Amino acid sequence: MKIDPGAKPIPLPSVDNRPTQPQANARASTAPQTDVTLSPQATQLKQLESRLAAIPVVDRARVDSIKQAIASGQYTIDTGNIAQGLLDSVKEMLHAAK
Repeated sequence: MKIDPGAKPIPLPSVDNRPTQPQANARASTAPQTDVTLSPQATQLKQLESRLAAIPVVDRARVDSIKQAIASGQYTIDTGNIAQGLLDSVKEMLHAAK
């Protein structure tokens, strides 16, 4: 199939040239209204969600105090706890792989 270089493009109808269609809003305004009510549990859940959204993910005061302790050299790291935590996580992975 070859494209004819002398062919003229077919003009697409513009927005103004489109035939008018009945609007959906006209039908929607004549339809009866439906009332929806939420159960008390749904209302309570919505309130809990908004309260949880207000809680910050990071405790900035704790982060700042740890930063200050590190900067001043007062922050101590218990390498025994870190090593034990690593060993425990490896043991869990090995048992989960079986």
